[in-house]
Amino acid sequence: MTPLPTWQRGMRGWWRRDPAFRRYLLREATSVAIGAYALMLLAGLGCLVAGPAAWQRWEGLILSPVGLLLQAVVFAAAVIHAVSWFRLMPLTIPPLGRPGRRLADGAIHAGAWAASALCSLGLLGWLVYGA
Repeated sequence: MTPLPTWQRGMRGWWRRDPAFRRYLLREATSVAIGAYALMLLAGLGCLVAGPAAWQRWEGLILSPVGLLLQAVVFAAAVIHAVSWFRLMPLTIPPLGRPGRRLADGAIHAGAWAASALCSLGLLGWLVYGA
């Protein structure tokens, strides 16, 4: 007896079918850019440990036009990543507020942006004014 033929769903171009898939892939691609930047910062830490000459070479690379362009691209990727995650936040957190009622999406977004701004300003203040 021969087995019945099975139907297999085609996977070619799956990401082009729905804009949500394209946004998902863009968000995941931003993670790669941020990971590459983290490796570059880790290399800078290694240069700092290696001595002043290595640190100055790394600093020259970071401040070169290519380094500044890379930092601008990574900054844009970080903004895209943050915005996309903050948009998803109401879908991923458990219901907050009174039992049986969800917190408004706008309140969740505002809280996320406020927390992000507060942490960023706190870090900036610590970097500028010291611990």
